[in-house]
Amino acid sequence: MPKSIKEFLKRYMPDFFKRMAYRVNLYPGYKPSHGNISWGDFDRTEPFSNVFGFDRGGPVDRYYIDNFLASEADSIFGNVLEVADNAYTLKYGGNRVIKSDVLHVNKDAPGATYIADLSKADSLPSDYFDCIILTQTLQFIFDYSSALKHCYRMLKKGGSLLVTVPGISPIERGEWHKSWLWSFNEALINKIFTEICSESSLEIKGYGNVYAAVSFLHGVGLDEVDKTKLDIRDNSFDVIISIRLTK
Repeated sequence: MPKSIKEFLKRYMPDFFKRMAYRVNLYPGYKPSHGNISWGDFDRTEPFSNVFGFDRGGPVDRYYIDNFLASEADSIFGNVLEVADNAYTLKYGGNRVIKSDVLHVNKDAPGATYIADLSKADSLPSDYFDCIILTQTLQFIFDYSSALKHCYRMLKKGGSLLVTVPGISPIERGEWHKSWLWSFNEALINKIFTEICSESSLEIKGYGNVYAAVSFLHGVGLDEVDKTKLDIRDNSFDVIISIRLTK
């Protein structure tokens, strides 16, 4: 936009028209003046969804998780361990996976091949897995450092640990509500993981911005958001942090 037009809009146009210009990308830097915020559908104290947006087309955070795992699909091969179920193993590993194992803390969990608290997983084999998928799990583990050390121990040399953790997030309301102990940010994850292995074997990436954070907190469905806006990164808003650790 030419500077002269932008200055004209800024000086003379009422907030209503500035807002319209912003919506059609004619005034990308627009911010409502003090007292002129239009709350619209967000003028509420209850979210649109109480289950992260699963009932509205899927959670916003899954956009980042799926993109991360898709980008790391070549690391999902051989003997693969996933926590809770093996959905991501099957989706992104395909016929590269020789053996798919599932770790669960609940002995009655369907499909589980290992039952253990990951922070006390001495019984699980060492140097065995080519890949471990650990998505949205560390927030439920009080001693997450011990859990990560066990994951590192279980990996073969050259194997990959693929992790995602929540940053800005609602807290689960159901059976896991009281077990949700942590939220993370990119700086903290860097400190945690550099104590486990050298920086050269780590790739840590944060995802999110204020649009993604507000959408996720309200439970807006993934098919209701503008995904091009989700791709914009603002490192003051860590919605998801992904980690690829290679042993």
